[in-house]
Amino acid sequence: MGIYKRLSAVPDHLRLREHADAYAGRDVWSTFLSEYLFQRFDSDRFKEDARRAGRYWKEHMAERGRHHALATPADVEAWMVALTNRMQLETAYNQYWVRVERFYWWLQRHTDHPHAYHPVLMAAASGGVAGDVWEEKLSRRHGRGNR
Repeated sequence: MGIYKRLSAVPDHLRLREHADAYAGRDVWSTFLSEYLFQRFDSDRFKEDARRAGRYWKEHMAERGRHHALATPADVEAWMVALTNRMQLETAYNQYWVRVERFYWWLQRHTDHPHAYHPVLMAAASGGVAGDVWEEKLSRRHGRGNR
């Protein structure tokens, strides 16, 4: 998750919103796909699903007035609420959550990005629908299957 567990604990100068100018006009999702994700997974179906997840994520973030690499936990929660209103929790997890979660892991570990915290995990830790999606992830890891 990073050293910060809640957005309220992140000093203002380290918040992702402080980097909006540096991200303006940058398609960081496409860079993530080409430099990382598609180097590890290269089936046509996987690529199509990852592009769709990115398209939906970028549209959601644009509607919220933020760059797709500069989310808050509230952005993630709102996205999960919108997705689970349209589809089952399992689908929201499999098709969307996993890719955006991995995107923010990549951002945290990539030296060109100032990500000192992980807004997706912060959203999960806060409960709500994002917390439910996280529980779906944990149930899979522990062999309990779907809830």
